[in-house]
Amino acid sequence: MEDEEPPLAVQIQRNDESVSQQSSVGVTLITGYLGAGKSTLVNHILSSQHGKRIAVILNEFGEEIGVERAMINEGDKGALVEEWVELANGCICCTVKHSLVQALEQLVQRKERLDHILLETTGLANPAPLASVLWLDEQLESEVRLDSIVTVVDAKNLRFQLDERRGSSSFPEAYFQIAFADIIILNKVDLVSAESSGALEELEEEIHDINSLAEIIHSVRCQVDLSNIFNRQAYDTARTTHLEALLEESRSLSTNKLHDSGVRTICISDTQTIDLDKTRIWLEEILWEKKYDMDVYRCKGVLSVQDSDQLHTLQAVRELYEIVPSRKWEKEEKRINKIVFIGHNLKEDILINSFRDRATV
Repeated sequence: MEDEEPPLAVQIQRNDESVSQQSSVGVTLITGYLGAGKSTLVNHILSSQHGKRIAVILNEFGEEIGVERAMINEGDKGALVEEWVELANGCICCTVKHSLVQALEQLVQRKERLDHILLETTGLANPAPLASVLWLDEQLESEVRLDSIVTVVDAKNLRFQLDERRGSSSFPEAYFQIAFADIIILNKVDLVSAESSGALEELEEEIHDINSLAEIIHSVRCQVDLSNIFNRQAYDTARTTHLEALLEESRSLSTNKLHDSGVRTICISDTQTIDLDKTRIWLEEILWEKKYDMDVYRCKGVLSVQDSDQLHTLQAVRELYEIVPSRKWEKEEKRINKIVFIGHNLKEDILINSFRDRATV
């Protein structure tokens, strides 16, 4: 029937009171090397009886089209979502060739309320541009929210993939995918654990050398509990509990062993209060101007701001960043600044000294 067809994308007016005020729908990005198990994970989600209405978007906009074009709402002329397929377990699935924005707008306007949206990013080596748009893009901000980035890695072949193109000026997409991940599904662990007892621990150490904030989930054929990957709210800056727990973990968040690629994690901390304006300038010099020749992929932290009783949280993806107050400091709580950087060519001494010189009071 015609009224069952997905509606055409329309311009959403933020100040129109007739627009539904229902909460936004979470979007999870799934990335991973070819053969790691992304399709297996998607099939698991589409066939499991989980009782949720999950929309899965399979994109076909490879690098040759470019993410920027994929973000453009091309209106009726786009006709980009050819068909929504309803599946037996209540999920829906579609393929997007160009405009992700249009596909998302069509999804959130459907009659049936969605519980979650899954975006499978075949063809994009680096999830950062998509993450940036979904996180803070004004066109979509109130309708959908970036929930988390999940990277599927092949436990059997990960080391080979990380070593690929060793010595060249570029380094494998596996580094990007791990560096930007909030959750890493270490798939095919059965193939590794059968070989030697300490092999999985060594792989986890290698992953945490690149991104010490990522949570690692073991899997065989991507059979994972979906509650571990959906509704994680990794980009909800006001939700500090998980971030604070990560920053307070006993294991060191800074990577001492530097990979050949130069991708690693560095954590800096300082007990002095900061000036918010000076901190923004300091961050923008690092993220925007690349003043110290460092390439920051992700950044998370908690900040102690001068003349404020609020703990502030910091999140950054590439050049985009956000600092917001999230909760009151407790009376007996030790106020501290703690910032984790994940990126390429990071210089710990420069980050520590420039923060003290440029951001603190």
